Amino acid sequence: MTTLFFARHGETAANAKRIFQGQGGSGLSPRGRHEAERLAARMREAELDAIVASDLERAVETANIVGAATGLVPALDRDLREVDVGTWGEKSYDEVARLFPDEWAAWLAGKDVVRGGGETYAMLAERVTRAVARIAASHEGKRVLVVSHGGAIRSYVAKILGVLGKDGWRVLSGAGNASLTIVEHAGERVVLHRWNDTAHLEGIAVEESD
Repeated sequence: MTTLFFARHGETAANAKRIFQGQGGSGLSPRGRHEAERLAARMREAELDAIVASDLERAVETANIVGAATGLVPALDRDLREVDVGTWGEKSYDEVARLFPDEWAAWLAGKDVVRGGGETYAMLAERVTRAVARIAASHEGKRVLVVSHGGAIRSYVAKILGVLGKDGWRVLSGAGNASLTIVEHAGERVVLHRWNDTAHLEGIAVEESD
C-alpha cells in the first residue's frame, strides 16, 4: 500500500488577484511561503519517504520548503502540472469574461470545455492519473507527498470518485492553497481518506479556487 499526501502549492500573487495561471505563473507570495512553512511543519510528523512535485515554479518552491524541513529532495514530474488554460493564462477573470464570452459562459455553467485551446479537466485527470500510477508503483509501501495544483488534484479525485464528467466534479469544493488530500493505493484499490484538509493553516484565512 502506498500513501499519497496531495498538497496544493501555497498562494501566489496571481491567486490573490484571481488571475488564471494554468501552466504559467510564478513563485509564492509571502503569504504562500507562510502557508508552505505550515505545511512543512505538519509533514515533519508524517514520516515521509519521498516528495514528488509538479515542475511549475509555485509547486517546486512549495516542495522545496517541505523538503528542507523533512530532509528530502523533491523529484519533479511534469504530468503533475496544472490544467493548460491556453490563451486564458495570465488573464484575470474579468478579462477572460470579456475576451472569451462563450468559453467563459460554458465554464461557469460547469461544462468541461477546452479553455483557450488548452485542456479539458478530463484530459487533465488522465495526465495526473498517469503520474500517480508511476509514483505509486515506484514507491510501494511508502509515504509520498505529491505537490501539485488545485485543478489537478480536484480532477484526479473526481475521477477516482467517478464524478468527473459534465458538471459532476463540482460536487467537490475547490482545494485550498497548501491544503492536504490523502489517498491510499493498494493494488487496484484506491481509497480517499481526506479531502482539502487545512487544519495546519489555522489562523490563516483559506480561500478555495478552481
